[in-house]
Amino acid sequence: MPGRGPEVHHAAPRCLVSLHERANGLPLDGEGIEAWLEWEWEATRWRVPVEISRDELEALVERSAVVLERERHRLVHGEDWRRWGSRGGRETLRRYGADWFALLALKRWGRISAADLDAARALR
Repeated sequence: MPGRGPEVHHAAPRCLVSLHERANGLPLDGEGIEAWLEWEWEATRWRVPVEISRDELEALVERSAVVLERERHRLVHGEDWRRWGSRGGRETLRRYGADWFALLALKRWGRISAADLDAARALR
């Protein structure tokens, strides 16, 4: 089955780069403080120095790459998927607003079809 072979695992996950950029690119208002705290928490969790430069972080992430069998990779990140998925959901909410987020939930729960979602997209 395609896509079931070995996968590249990063001991320092690639999401750290985008968290670092966001934390260092926003003013220290509510959103900026939240971004900084999320970066700090993830960096600490992965044992990455919080004050690392972006270039050093990118190099660290690339050096941390190893090839793992797909199932092993899934096991390694077993606790991470929910947290990473939640972050993606919050970003979708921030970008597109509560109305679109509610439509996505309705689609996920089978209450509207893909065609309904596409029709709503045209109205936005």
